[in-house]
Amino acid sequence: MNTIRALSALMLALYLACTGGRPSGEVTAVAPSLDSIRAEGRLIAKAGFDALSQKLMEALEQGGVAYALPFCHANAGALTDSLSAKYGVHIRRVAEQNRNPANAPDANEKALFETFAAWKAGGRDLKTADTAVVLAPGKVLFAKPILLLPQCVACHGKVGETVAEENYREIRKLYPEDRAVGFSPGDLRGMWAIYFEKN
Repeated sequence: MNTIRALSALMLALYLACTGGRPSGEVTAVAPSLDSIRAEGRLIAKAGFDALSQKLMEALEQGGVAYALPFCHANAGALTDSLSAKYGVHIRRVAEQNRNPANAPDANEKALFETFAAWKAGGRDLKTADTAVVLAPGKVLFAKPILLLPQCVACHGKVGETVAEENYREIRKLYPEDRAVGFSPGDLRGMWAIYFEKN
């Protein structure tokens, strides 16, 4: 009889251990893994990049840099906000050498940006690089580098070389504190910072 009780107790203990002590019909939410968040972050960053570059290229084709500058100034933030709403995340594009001071990285973002800069300095190809860090329970920051593309040098390249002086005067009118010039194609220009809050 004692053997049967011992076996019954062992079976119950194993059942509770396997189910976490929950009734078998109860469904519980499972927190997403960092891998799944990184996969989702890559998709969102790509969607953001595609949307911004398409609109910017259309503006450049329509009226050149002189037209694209005020277009970007007026629309880039709204486009990022609409993507944040669409995907249920908070999206920022940050840079240490920023055009708009509102895009300066906070402490967490700066640490990740500096990580990417160190990787690049060490010879790592950043085209497929990204990372994600847990900031608090249920809050994850996904980060992906933004590398300067050849078509971006007209506004972010070297003033007097790839950035025409007259265009830089317009940039300074729109962004008096501009620091986002002096880049060459392939340089680390900025970073996508995408915040996930999941329970």
